[in-house]
Parts: sequence; C-alpha cells; structure tokens
Amino acid sequence: MLLLSAGWLGTQAPAYGQCTPTPNSGACFKAYDAVTGQELPFYLCANRPVRLRDCSGKNLDPAQIYYQRGPAITCSGFTDTATTFTPTAAGVLVITQNTQGPQGGSQGIIFSRNFEVKTTPDPGFTLTACAPGFVEVTVTDTHYDQYTVQVGTAAPVPAARNTPATYPTNGANTVTVTGRYAIASLCAGVSTRTFTPLPAPRTPVLTRLAVEGSTAQFQFGPLQPEYQYRLQLADAAATGGFRTVATVPGTATSYTLANAALPGCYRLLLQDACQPAVANSPSATVCTVSLTGTALSGRNQLNWSTGSTGPFTLTRTDGSNTVQLPLPAGTTRYEDPDVACGTTYRYRLSLATGAATSVSDEVAVTALAGPAPVAPRLTASFTLRNQIELLATGPGSGLLTYLRNGSPLATTAARSFIDSLASPTPGAELCYTVRQQDACGNRSGESTAVCPVMLEARPEAADASTIRLSWTALRGPDATAPVSYRVLVLSATNAVLSSRPVSGGGLTYLDLQPPPDQQVVCYRIEATIGALVSYSNVATVARRVQVFVPTAFTPNGDGLNDVLELKGRYLENFRFVIIDRNGQPVFQATSRTQTWDGRIGTAAPVPGTYVWRFETTDQLGNRVVQSGTVTLLR
Repeated sequence: MLLLSAGWLGTQAPAYGQCTPTPNSGACFKAYDAVTGQELPFYLCANRPVRLRDCSGKNLDPAQIYYQRGPAITCSGFTDTATTFTPTAAGVLVITQNTQGPQGGSQGIIFSRNFEVKTTPDPGFTLTACAPGFVEVTVTDTHYDQYTVQVGTAAPVPAARNTPATYPTNGANTVTVTGRYAIASLCAGVSTRTFTPLPAPRTPVLTRLAVEGSTAQFQFGPLQPEYQYRLQLADAAATGGFRTVATVPGTATSYTLANAALPGCYRLLLQDACQPAVANSPSATVCTVSLTGTALSGRNQLNWSTGSTGPFTLTRTDGSNTVQLPLPAGTTRYEDPDVACGTTYRYRLSLATGAATSVSDEVAVTALAGPAPVAPRLTASFTLRNQIELLATGPGSGLLTYLRNGSPLATTAARSFIDSLASPTPGAELCYTVRQQDACGNRSGESTAVCPVMLEARPEAADASTIRLSWTALRGPDATAPVSYRVLVLSATNAVLSSRPVSGGGLTYLDLQPPPDQQVVCYRIEATIGALVSYSNVATVARRVQVFVPTAFTPNGDGLNDVLELKGRYLENFRFVIIDRNGQPVFQATSRTQTWDGRIGTAAPVPGTYVWRFETTDQLGNRVVQSGTVTLLR
C-alpha cells in the first residue's frame, strides 16, 4: 500500500509526485468471479469476467474508487471506476486501487495486488472407437493439471494425462474433455469431438493353411477393415498361450508367412484398436501337417503328423497324372505299392478340419528296385503304306524292346513304333511282341504275340473280272476273343468304295463284281476283336489295259462304220494318233469320245491304209504302246 503525498488521485485531483509506502492505511479490495461470485485470491481466468469489490470497511464513495490494470503498479492516470473487466492475456496482472485518503481531498491512497491470469485452450485428446458400446480416450494435453472425460450426457469421469482409458458409450457418439488448473479450478478448457461406432465384430475364419518349404500360406474368409488382425502361433510360454507373428491388413484375403515356425498351430485374432482391446475374437486354430516319405524296396512309405484332427486326403503325382490314394480312417501312415523303380513320385497330404483345410508341403520320393514291371499289351495294324504300326499300352514308363518273329527290332521309350522294313509276303505271318525294362534294369516278360492279317489278292478269271482274296487270321492280343472280318474295296486314292462283311469268320472271299472302271483293284481286310480294330496290308490286282481299233471303216454316209472310234478297257490318260503314208499325223485323240470321219481338215476322205499308234501309262506306272493299221474305204 502506498500513500501519495502530493494529494489524492481522483478524477478531480490528479496526483503528482512519488508513491511511498503507507503502512496500516486500511486500503483493501478483492476479486470475484463475475459468474459464480467465487473469490479469486490470486488466479484469474482469461476470457472470464472478474468483479472487483472494496473491502476497506470505510464509507467510500464508489464514484471515487478507481482501478488500473497493468504489468506493474500504476501511480497516475486513474480515470476508470468500473469494477468488472475480462482479462485476455496470460501472465502477471497488477491491479491498482486509488481511494480517498484520511485528509479528505488532500491525499489519495494507492493500493495494489498481484494476480496471475491463466489461459483456457481446448484440451487435446485422441479418440479410438472400440467394439460396439465402447470408446477409448487418451488425453494428450499438457496445459492443465486436472482432466475429466464425459461420453455423451454421462457424468464426467476424472482422467489422467497420456493414459488410454476405455469408456462405455451407452449409444452416444460424442466425447467431451474438460481441463482445469488445480490452483484455479474455475479456469477450464472444454473440447468436444464425435466418433463413428464400429460394426459388430465377426469371428474370423481361417480357410486354408498350406506349407511350401519354409513358407506358410494362409487364406481367410472376408475380414472387416475396421478391425485389426493378428496372425498368432500357439506358444505355451506366451501369455494366453499364443504369440503374435504377423499383423494382417483388414482388407487381405491371404497372407504369406516366410520362415514360418514348422510344425505349428496358427489362428487369426480379431481385435479393435483400443488398449487393451475390448474386442478379442480368435478364429479356430489350424495346425500344419508334416509329411515325410521314404523309398523302400518296391514301395514308398509315407508318414505324417499334425496337431489338428479330421479326415486326410493323400494325392500322388507322376508327371502330369495325379491320383488320390485310399486312406483308412485314423491312420498316420501309408505304403504305396503301385510304384515303378526309378520314377519320382510327388505326394501331398491335406487335412479337413472344420471350415479350414491344412495342406502339407510336397514330398518327392524316387522309387527303388522292386518286382519286375508288367508286360505291356501290344496291338499291330498295317498302315495304308503297308508299314506295320505297333502300339504298346499298360503301366510303367521304362524302355520298350519291340521284336518281330522273335528278333529285336528296336529299343525305345516310345509307346508306338512303325516297322517300315517288313514286306508282306503271301502266306507268311509277321508276328510281334514287346517287353519292358524299368529304370532299375528289371525286365518284364514278353507280351502276347500279335500277328496282323496278311492279305493276298489274285485274279480268279483270266481277265480278272472276278478276284479271289485270302488272308491269314488275326492273332492276339486276346487269343480267346472272336474275330470278325470285313473286305474293304479302295479307290486309287485309298478311299473306301465299299465294305463287305465276311460271314462265319472265314479267311477267303470271292469278289464277283470288282470295280469295272478301275484298272488296279485295291483291297484291305478290317479285323475286329471287341473294341480293337486291326487292318491288313493293301493287296492289289492289276488288270491289263486293252484297246480295240477296227481294221477298216467306210465314211460314205450310209450310217454304218462312218467314223473310226476307239474301244477298250481302262482307257485313261492316253494319246491316239493316225498317220498317213507320208508320215504326217492326220488325226489325234486323248478321249474315247473323239472319233475320225476320214477327213483331213476340210478335205474329203482319201481312201487308203493308215497307221495308228496308241500310248498310255497305266495305274501302276507302266508304259503301254500299241500300233496297227486301218483301211479307209469308200
């Protein structure tokens, strides 16, 4: 408290001179919150109105009580008698009161008090929506000493700074955080934010677990991107019996885990982002399947183990062929006897457990020596080029040795073979067998011998107007099965002109009506045993080209022998020329429809003897030449 010695500082009498302390002056004023009326002994709130009140107990005129506010004591310039104001700036605020002194208007009393103004910024915090019905709030603000959290219209709850806490929402979607100072509880900052509740969580579904080397591949049912997912491995030493090995995005449908713990049991855990999580929903646990394979003599042994239960399916792949092997229920071991030495087989085991399938890594096993391979089944048939085509069928993939009449022809891995060196000989059979050798050197016996039909055709009549066919019986591969035969008549281009059954399984046939316009008649026998069809060689009968030229003709217009025309059999692709006595050609024909009326150009026929020449190449490629004379008479 200071006493102004030069006079009282009021609106009527400004004071001059220095402020000196005046103890025991009796001056006094207090500050109150203008809203609540609560006394403010030291701290004021920014942007909150304050009311000043004199407490000296003197009977002072309110119009002569002045106040000044600033960073220090004010000793002059008092003109403001207002008792209510609102501080705005943080920091120290000095309020100075100027009241009437004890000598009336001669002196004024300057009395000051120091206050601190506190700001009230919006408190900072984070929101995390948990499972439906809960929200996590973390106060990150550093301005205040005390905080409360209010969800919707629920009662505010005290909250610690930087400590996540979960609150029930009761259907609300707003959070209000209030911050206060411990020494100035009226100074409070308030911040309200909204959040979107999460959808109800669904239990995740692990649909497939497949092992490839040291990698585990997982597939899932549809996930919810609003939640977090953790791929977990069963571990007795971990809290809760599982430890997290990977975080899976909520948009994923699959995940590949490199360097996976094998063997192992895995699950997919759904959680919200709260700490600790409110939603914890694990999938069913699925365990890997461990498969091992060992080659024994003539069989492959498979063993497996897993931590899950359910039916197993074992598949074997040989090249591009995959088959499912029969497994007894509850077994963990299988021996595969259907293997060939030296062949590598690939095995894979799958386990159906609930909605998931667990698939083992592929195991490759190369079979060791076992029993001799089975002899193949052999069929034989002539091609249209009179080569014999052999076809071997049956299990195994080793080398095949083809034999003709007991003598080896070739050794090859091919399942079909063409014997192009065999010549069909009437009455002589060509019989074939085949044997198989596996990669370990085991040799099968020889197959059942097969002997294709050998056909012979010869003229029955001298002019080949009837033709006799005879053939050997088809033998093998099914010796006891009945055989039926058909005679096929072929064109020059090997098209089938007719097909005639042979009754009673006979081995001969007389063709009474060979094709009349075909110089070379071609035959083939079709032999059928069940579903097997085998063909004989193509046998032919060549008939002689014949041309008939009259010795004379009379082009006199009487309608008898007026033109010279060719007659004969199989006249195709020929050249016919008539030459006069001077050696000059007078007529030429390449078709039987062309005739000569004796004229040379436009000149009238000249009687005399003329020479003719006929040339052609038959269907066998043989050149045929004939010549003679013809007399032109009038």
